[in-house]
Amino acid sequence: MRQNIPSGIFDLIERELSLSADLLALLEEEQAAVVALRMSELVALSRRKAEQIERIGEIDEQLRLQVEQCTGKPSPNAVRLSDLAAMTEGPAKKRLEQQRKKLVALRQDIAAKSVVNQHFVEDTKRHLQEAISLITNAAATKQKQIYGKPGQFGRRKAGAPTLISREV
Repeated sequence: MRQNIPSGIFDLIERELSLSADLLALLEEEQAAVVALRMSELVALSRRKAEQIERIGEIDEQLRLQVEQCTGKPSPNAVRLSDLAAMTEGPAKKRLEQQRKKLVALRQDIAAKSVVNQHFVEDTKRHLQEAISLITNAAATKQKQIYGKPGQFGRRKAGAPTLISREV
């Protein structure tokens, strides 16, 4: 069954494209903030990302409702633009396919950037934890350490010879 797609659907998809592009830009800012260890900026970006994802979810829901109205069939799941394109023909189908390709490419970029950022954050956390551990362990011992066996630290024993003679 071929039918006309309401222009509101195209407008919603354009808004989703715009919001997705903005989300990708936020992820790029996040990566720069992680590399530079700007924690206050990361907190603000995290909030902005959550808001952006919420907006995209709202657009998805509006799109689902519009498709339900257009088809007259309930659609409890998210709309698949490829299914919607199969229901139409001509310029509307071409426009829908172009929007779908752009959205798929943006979503893939977002997913890839999210994975990269997650790895950056995990690596940074691990390095910071190791640095804190080294600092706190060194401060806790407050004793001079010398090299013992190759590559290992050992504690100097009382009365052990030193490099500088104590005789004056």
